[in-house]
Amino acid sequence: MPSQKLKFPCCCLSTANKWKSFLLILVVASVLLCLLSANWTSQSIFSYKWQCGELPFRFPDSIPPLVHWTSKDGRVPAKLIPIVRSWARLSNGSRIQAWHFMHWDDKQISELISKHYPYLVQSYRKLVNGLERSDIGRLVVLHHVGGLYVDTDVELLRDPTPLLRPSQLQGAGLTPNFDCESAVWSQEPTEHAVFTFNLPALISNAVMMSRAKHSFLNFVLKNWPAWFNQNWAKKVFRSHLDAFRVTGPRMLHTFYEKYTALKKSDRPADWCGNMLAEADAFQPIWDVAWIPDRLKSLCKKAEKLSPLQRRHCKRLNGTKFSTKQIPNRSFTVHRFMHLSYRGRLRMATSPISSILPIFGCRL
Repeated sequence: MPSQKLKFPCCCLSTANKWKSFLLILVVASVLLCLLSANWTSQSIFSYKWQCGELPFRFPDSIPPLVHWTSKDGRVPAKLIPIVRSWARLSNGSRIQAWHFMHWDDKQISELISKHYPYLVQSYRKLVNGLERSDIGRLVVLHHVGGLYVDTDVELLRDPTPLLRPSQLQGAGLTPNFDCESAVWSQEPTEHAVFTFNLPALISNAVMMSRAKHSFLNFVLKNWPAWFNQNWAKKVFRSHLDAFRVTGPRMLHTFYEKYTALKKSDRPADWCGNMLAEADAFQPIWDVAWIPDRLKSLCKKAEKLSPLQRRHCKRLNGTKFSTKQIPNRSFTVHRFMHLSYRGRLRMATSPISSILPIFGCRL
């Protein structure tokens, strides 16, 4: 019987196919390398569903170009839509630095706190309204991801990209002794600070920029629960007005004073002695809904006011209490619409995702 050659299944590639396979592997490896090393300036990179905690590592040398909003359910009152839409100019793909937009509703913030900030859970559950929860939620988001937080009634006027690396700026909207390269905080309008709290300046939580895990945010979040439980937890019948003191700017100012006064031996590596922008940089006008009439009434009784308040009354009398013009150097303007958490059942609303392209991440 003639011998027959054994035939084996063709499991080896021809030389041509080997080269094709090699080139395919090379292309795939190149794409993966680009994804890992790119500096996230394109929409294609953001189409990947990243872990939220991974985002800060994409921007090791700057504040992340991310704009954050919070709301109860991801819907924006119709009156606020033009204001929110003003931020769309930052998503222009032809820009050197493209920005991306993120939104956090109450459910997402609760999940974020439960998963990554367990020391806040007990105190967070004692908050009595949406405004208080939003105040703490926005601090948690900035600490976890970094970027720029703005209230939904804050309108964009000028490109904030230079503020992503504030130490490279020469003045330009920052206070004269500004010394921080990792965070920029807005101030409340001067009249709010002077006549509500008799303070020359008051830090604000309506516009905040920070790198993730910043030591000031860490200082606030670590110390707030004990402070809250001592001063406010038992006062369960709190109104929206109390939020200013419980979780908002007045609370934040208390911890800002303590943080900036830390002894040199206690200062963390990214400690900042002054991270405040000028008052006009983000909130150049006062709340027209109540400030003018209230100030006119207060200034008529100047003998009951502090020296600081009397000096401001004298200046305001000279301007006939008129609202000042918004300076060209302002990056934003806070419109003080007071619509985010009150009376929503009577308002027409739209999903924020129908106004701007919203980027999400995995908690």
